Order: sequence, then C-alpha cells, then structure tokens
Amino acid sequence: MPTLLDFTAGVATGAGGNTLSGGQIVDAVTSGPPVVVHVNPDTSLALSFSGCGRIAHRVLPVQDTEISIIGGVSGLFQEMLVMVQQSAMGNAVVALPSGIVWQGAAPFIDIRAGAVTFFRLWTLDGGNTIYGKSI
Repeated sequence: MPTLLDFTAGVATGAGGNTLSGGQIVDAVTSGPPVVVHVNPDTSLALSFSGCGRIAHRVLPVQDTEISIIGGVSGLFQEMLVMVQQSAMGNAVVALPSGIVWQGAAPFIDIRAGAVTFFRLWTLDGGNTIYGKSI
C-alpha cells in the first residue's frame, strides 16, 4: 500500500495502513515525545513503550516499587526515557527488571529525598530485547 495523503479527508495513511489526522501529524512534527507521569505508584508499575517512536515516563514513588517494561512493536526502533524522582521523604527503593542489557552498569536509583535518576531504554524487536543506559 503506498503512502497516501488524502487532503479531502484530512488524514494521511501510511504503508502499514495506519492513519493520522492532520492535527496528529502537526503535533508529531512540532512537539516532543509524550510524558506519562506516575504519581504514587503501587508496589509494581508497568512502563510501556509507545505505539511508535519515543515516550518518557516520570515516576514519583512514595513506597518501594518494582518496575516492569511492557509493549513495543516488532521492527520499529522505540525509545523510552525514564525519570525517577524521590519524594520529600525519600527512601522509596525502585527495582528494575533483570533482563535489560545495560551499556555499562545499571543505573543507581538514589533514594535520598528529592533525588532524581534518569535512564533510557531501547528496543528494536517489540520489547523482546531491551537495551538501557544511565544518563
């Protein structure tokens, strides 16, 4: 299926059959990746890769939390930025999945009050293999 921009309907249809409205196209071109904020997550939290492209997750834990990574589309490069920000009380231990292939060491997630930790995750195969790097 060829890529088609149908101005009468105001949508673009890609080779995979997915469509975007004119507004979605403008938003995708003129804005950054979406940020999902997780305030006071439960003891487990699933962070998902976006349906396509990049996404950012801001995690604001108040208790020990175990993170899992879900989602991903096979054959697409997908990237996730994760920010863990401790509350004013701190001391929330955040555990990451063991299957991530880290470039260097896994990030040290600081538990001091107000501490911020950033890391990136990537997948090329729908989340079957996840690569990560502390930043």
